[in-house]
Amino acid sequence: MNILYTEYHYSLYFVGSTLFYYAYFVANSLLTAFNRKYRHLSNEKQMYVVSNLLKSIFLCFSTPLAGYVLYDTMYLRNWNNPLIKNLGVFYSIPDTVSLLMVKKMDMTTKIHHIIVVLFNIASISNNYSTNNILRFLIIYGCFSTFAFIVNFILAVRFLHENKLIEMWLSRIAFITYTLCCTINWGWHIIYIPELYNNCESQMCSYSIYIYSSMVGALVIDDIKLNKWLYNKSNFLVLKTH
Repeated sequence: MNILYTEYHYSLYFVGSTLFYYAYFVANSLLTAFNRKYRHLSNEKQMYVVSNLLKSIFLCFSTPLAGYVLYDTMYLRNWNNPLIKNLGVFYSIPDTVSLLMVKKMDMTTKIHHIIVVLFNIASISNNYSTNNILRFLIIYGCFSTFAFIVNFILAVRFLHENKLIEMWLSRIAFITYTLCCTINWGWHIIYIPELYNNCESQMCSYSIYIYSSMVGALVIDDIKLNKWLYNKSNFLVLKTH
């Protein structure tokens, strides 16, 4: 509880990122020892697998906290600054370390990670007690946390040869991710214009423009990943039968 409510956000960010960094080496050793397919991957691909596997586990364990923060803020209207900021710190840790450890990644994914890091820095300096555009980060971060299975399938597809398992995992991930994205984007589409209409300063308007453009880059990566999951899930094969 002391960690969750600490106000030393940058210290938590640094320590958490350091521990997550060393977790790469532990995971790499375990996978090398126990998975034959992993041993035959290139070093770049191994780091990609470890990155997504650790992120999926980390987000999975963060899901209860994300659900609580979502309920506490959106329903109870209780804006607990330390807790909200620390949730953002937790969410950004895997992406921060991934930028350091994964040498080859798609440009859209790299941009996604960089934006998450920038959003975390902005979140730490934000006052959530006031109604501002960064409150929308809570929605985006929480629903992205709920979709941890997507990172899981990105990793485990290189660790087994069972096409049936891969197909069903892809279907579950596609449905989960589509639902999370739909709620996420729907919330933004409905409430960003409302916030914009209530702006009382140019700074408020500019912040909405900047936030919307950065979220737009995240949306592009989300759509690209969703298309890939749809193709992997073989829904067309299911319809044919």
